[in-house]
Amino acid sequence: MLSSDEARARLVAHPLPANPWVYATAEAIIIKADYTDTIERMLRWVPKAKWSARQRCWVVPLGGLELVRSVLPELSRLAEAMQETPVVPEAEPDGVPGLVSDALARKWFRDCARQLYGSDWQRETARALGRDEASLACWLIGEGVASWRRHRNNCWQRCWR
Repeated sequence: MLSSDEARARLVAHPLPANPWVYATAEAIIIKADYTDTIERMLRWVPKAKWSARQRCWVVPLGGLELVRSVLPELSRLAEAMQETPVVPEAEPDGVPGLVSDALARKWFRDCARQLYGSDWQRETARALGRDEASLACWLIGEGVASWRRHRNNCWQRCWR
């Protein structure tokens, strides 16, 4: 664990990347994210790292700089996911309250899967749903599974004639 002076010197030499959710002050590193068990487990090795309910952020002593640096991408991803608010549909199709268009439903599904699984969201979502990745991709762009198979077979027949 670094002393506060060593951590300040390292921050001067190599500052944290610009990030609206994770930044360093003169006394601590602030993580603007809600309380979650995931972040608590990430920070459990930093003595005196704590959740501030009053400020609604995590406060990590400067001595924990290198640990925060090592998990910064994941902390940023989690904090960003917590900051986003759900998109409210601008207009309801067919004038039916609460009805969401298929395109909007696919967009919400895609956005939620990205937040849940990160960069490999398509593969992990397909695995979690017990589907193959290609059929999920077709559904996401608005094609049915049957049309994907038909398209694949047509392509295969054209390539192998």
